[in-house]
Amino acid sequence: MGVTIMHKPLSRRRLLAALGVWLPLAGLSLSIPAASARDAAVTVMDPKAVYEKVKKGELLLVDVRTPQEWQQTGIPEGSRTIELAPGFLAKLMEATGGDKSKPVAFICATGARSAYVARELAKRGWTNVIDVAGGLMGGPKGKGWIASGLPMQKVK
Repeated sequence: MGVTIMHKPLSRRRLLAALGVWLPLAGLSLSIPAASARDAAVTVMDPKAVYEKVKKGELLLVDVRTPQEWQQTGIPEGSRTIELAPGFLAKLMEATGGDKSKPVAFICATGARSAYVARELAKRGWTNVIDVAGGLMGGPKGKGWIASGLPMQKVK
């Protein structure tokens, strides 16, 4: 029995809106450039290593999938859910206590959204962002959380 993952395509505009860098103005969008144009470093970490650090309280794990996806599969044990939607950045700032140096790992279904989010945040001054290899279901960077046999929990 397979799991169907349904989500809205993540466009650059949707991600940037979630990060609070697009401002609607009379039906147009005005882009605010990243704090630095340089390519910021993002660490890619194996799901098992991420889970060990989550258990020890050494990093925050954020599931950036949609509420429908959370309901379908549950969420990684120890993770916090923050949907990529308007208000994302404010919720992330709240979760980190406003500390852009706090270690934060991002996970999605296959690793594409989480890599994109981590890269965009790193460009904007976040200094310790991690992309979970393969996401939840597995992808090009790894077999993922579920295939690694890591625990899941139901969404409350």
